Amino acid sequence: MSSVPKILIVDLDGTLIKSDMLFETFWSSVSNNLIKTLISIFKLYRGKAYFKKCLAEISNVDIKLLPYNKQVINYINLQKSKGFKIALVTATNADIAIKISDYLNLFDEVHGSSRKINLKGINKANFQNERYGKKNYDYLGNSYYDMQIWRDSNKAIFVNKRGILNNIYRTINPNHLFLEDNDNNLLFSFLEEIRPYQWIKNTLVFVPILAAHQINIPYLTKGIFSFLAFSLVASGVYLINDLLDLEADRCHPKKCKRPLASGRLPLDLGTFSSVLFVILGGILGLKVGIDFFILLLSYFLITLTYSIYIKRKAVIDIFVLTGLYTFRIIGGGLATDLEISFWLLGFSIFIFLSLASVKRQSELVDIEKRGKFRIVGRGYEIDDLQFISQLALTSGLLSTLIIALYINSPNVLSLYQNPEYLWLTCCLLLFWIIRICFITSKGKMHNDPIIFAIKDKLSLMLISVILLFTILAI
Repeated sequence: MSSVPKILIVDLDGTLIKSDMLFETFWSSVSNNLIKTLISIFKLYRGKAYFKKCLAEISNVDIKLLPYNKQVINYINLQKSKGFKIALVTATNADIAIKISDYLNLFDEVHGSSRKINLKGINKANFQNERYGKKNYDYLGNSYYDMQIWRDSNKAIFVNKRGILNNIYRTINPNHLFLEDNDNNLLFSFLEEIRPYQWIKNTLVFVPILAAHQINIPYLTKGIFSFLAFSLVASGVYLINDLLDLEADRCHPKKCKRPLASGRLPLDLGTFSSVLFVILGGILGLKVGIDFFILLLSYFLITLTYSIYIKRKAVIDIFVLTGLYTFRIIGGGLATDLEISFWLLGFSIFIFLSLASVKRQSELVDIEKRGKFRIVGRGYEIDDLQFISQLALTSGLLSTLIIALYINSPNVLSLYQNPEYLWLTCCLLLFWIIRICFITSKGKMHNDPIIFAIKDKLSLMLISVILLFTILAI
């Protein structure tokens, strides 16, 4: 008779799923009801288990969309075929664990945290030893909190424990197995998530310097600090936005591959990094100046409000995005104490209104192609496509009209020796805007028109020629 136990105990967070249900439920709760979530945080004094129960009641996580670990599921099925009894034992709230078990139909038993007991660490080890007996079960987990459980198990199965740590984990239990996801590089996933390529938008802080023709070391130094401050805060906001948009991203054919949505980047790392980035950006903002810091703080709060609430409000969200773009130019003016002209401000509002509208237009064209009727997590339906398309084109045309009027203003004569070259820049910009709207209508636009422009060869060529004509005009 075989002495090998026929019980396999599986952990949930970071093991069965490439995520953490505590953070899944937290960000889902923030998205659903911020006030109730804040109240539940203040109840942490009643224990972590009670906090998890509160989040489970507020949140609305779609169990079917969670990033399940296929390698772990394959291992479970293999053990089931050998006659093993499979148990899911997790620190996640029991109600959620049962829903996951019902969906997967893999487990014979399910045990999770209750309102009073957090089934983690020593609590979990004691529970499993009392229920199944020491050395009478195999344990599949990933957390360093599971150290005692692996020691007490017949066989220790480690998920995603690699590198020099492997030698440490091998000493825990001589009977062990490693299940590793070799396709995931944490550093690359982190860099992908914070979107450094999006920092190109923050070069708008240099626009007041260029517009005033004050290209010198003192102004450029202040511009660089303000650029870094905006970039750090923006990356923090990208992380927060993706944490709030986990469900919507997982429903999208492209966004589902984002590191947080796909489980390639841990939610706890994303959460703590978002806070760190915002704090570092704020420190740099203070170094630039108190006025700039106040504007940067306003930018962060408005962006946060946008991520939690405003993005669901049709049209309002477009105007907020327009304002956030314009904030960068105003921030550049505050950082350098350079005055922002009426012409620059007017042009900025209309060109950014156009680009924000193009962003929504591209999403609507995409859902039309996929046969959907509305954008998940947004306030738009397919019937809004014509209106948004007209708004994108009209506001873009108005931005070029402002440039045309500016060329005929007295300001130009004092700043430019050859203002006739500016007419060429106006014509090229007009062509670019019309082309962008046309490409978007064909469904060939990147979700973000600015990122599209960076990758599009013709757009880069047009930008280069516009800069050349502007220099010739000066």
